[in-house]
Amino acid sequence: MLGKGLSHGARQVDAVVIPFERAAKAARDAMPDDPAPDPVPDLADVPEADAEQAARDDVMRRPQPGRSVATPVASEDLMRLAADAGLIRHVEAVCALSRRAVRLVPADPAEVAGRSRLGGAPDLPMSAVWPNWDAAPLTFVGQIDLAEAAAAGIDEALPPDGLLLIFSALEQTPSGSSPMDRESSRVLYVEEERIPPVTPDPIGAGRPEAARAVEITSELTIPRVWTAPVQALGLDDAEQGAWEQVRRELAELQGVTLWDDGAELHASHRLLGYPEETRGDMQLACELAARGIDVGYGAPSAHPDARGLDGVAQRWRLLLQLTIDDDAGWRFGRGRERLWLWGPEDELADGVMAHVRGIAR
Repeated sequence: MLGKGLSHGARQVDAVVIPFERAAKAARDAMPDDPAPDPVPDLADVPEADAEQAARDDVMRRPQPGRSVATPVASEDLMRLAADAGLIRHVEAVCALSRRAVRLVPADPAEVAGRSRLGGAPDLPMSAVWPNWDAAPLTFVGQIDLAEAAAAGIDEALPPDGLLLIFSALEQTPSGSSPMDRESSRVLYVEEERIPPVTPDPIGAGRPEAARAVEITSELTIPRVWTAPVQALGLDDAEQGAWEQVRRELAELQGVTLWDDGAELHASHRLLGYPEETRGDMQLACELAARGIDVGYGAPSAHPDARGLDGVAQRWRLLLQLTIDDDAGWRFGRGRERLWLWGPEDELADGVMAHVRGIAR
């Protein structure tokens, strides 16, 4: 009897619920579709309505001048720092993961600009095309003499001579998370024999407008403790703290300012080395964009297609880091302080810059 009662009750409930569900569905079908949500705006594309607020933002983001390396550091110095900090088991790993970069600092305006310079006009061969993006010429931001960089001391990750010409959309620079953003920043490699004897008249603008000499000094860098190569070492808590201690002491020994999250921004420009940032996902962002995947405003690691790509993404190597700079007149759009240029490591060594991608944040 109890079973029959429950069965009968269930049928009664069904008799009530089913018509109700049908009525609710009919009501929902009759309602107009919800309008698509407005896309999250890119801060670089939002017009500044309040001029005073814009001025305040600019002051807050105004960086301190960059510093050249005062004291070059050898690998033996890094080994000593690592051992003294308590990383005796990982001294070899610290040295193996270190990368030698060159710092680029605007020189005195009175100094005559040489082959390495910021702004002005590039030594673009007559057969080369001035890079364009979004139907407009990119701005020439500078060029680097690779022979000069090699003489100062840099990893052998680039050709030993020739020029790197750097172009960017500057104030219109997008985030770089979309496959469509790739050509918003361009790097051209000019072989030594193709460098014109006289700098040709520029097609586009240079920033700064007048060429500025640049000081090039060698800098030894190590990655942040939370990066994939360091995490693969399996450091314990004490060793992780020691790793960051070595990173700080290495910067102090070279007389340069180390940037961490929340610290005062310095106009730090660097060829090769490791990036100064806090998220550690730019290589993955480059890999996804290179595969035609637009991550939009989300974290690259959260995209469903990012699964299993962490290892593959390590093929991307930092080519160049640029920071907003009053001396150079560089700005990368509202809310963005740095532009990082990344390229496939095997291509950079051959001077192939066709797949270099820019990430601006």
